[in-house]
Amino acid sequence: MTYVSHPVRGMRDDPFPDESATLLLRLAEGTDSESVAARVTDLGGEVDAELEFETLRVVVPEPIVADICELDGLDAVETDATIQIGGGDAGEDVELNDS
Repeated sequence: MTYVSHPVRGMRDDPFPDESATLLLRLAEGTDSESVAARVTDLGGEVDAELEFETLRVVVPEPIVADICELDGLDAVETDATIQIGGGDAGEDVELNDS
């Protein structure tokens, strides 16, 4: 069974017709990355990069996120924000009161 993160479930269940999503597809052991990449392309998406840990970064129209989640050979489908841990700017938005 493929793990689908909460944000991806939201896109899958209620996609915006004119928006795209950048997703991370973590491949199951023994899955051929080229065949998954070909399926993504067939569905109308684009493989942006091959990452560590048997993961593909793809850019897809939100309306096909549901189809992406159904691809064989995936362990997980997450947004690309999962690899940006610690890279956000939340700390810069906080103002400290020095009085």
